[in-house]
Amino acid sequence: MTRRPALGTLVATAAGESDMHERERMLAQYHRERARRVLVLDSIRAHLDEQPSPRAVRACARNWIADLLALADKVAKNKAEDTINTDDFGGAA
Repeated sequence: MTRRPALGTLVATAAGESDMHERERMLAQYHRERARRVLVLDSIRAHLDEQPSPRAVRACARNWIADLLALADKVAKNKAEDTINTDDFGGAA
């Protein structure tokens, strides 16, 4: 006689595989984001290392910060406009 697994066992197995796939996807996303962050920070550090004096390093860092904040403001503004535009049309872009 062949023994068949209960339906609940099959559902639990499928859910477990789905959870495992989701965890793997999230972990891969984390590693991509971490790698991008490290790459950007290493590039900024290399640029700062090229500066001739401590004063120049600090000035350069202030410029990086100002540029980053300006960029963040633009991105935030675009996102706010996108949200307003999608809200006006009932969620359709």
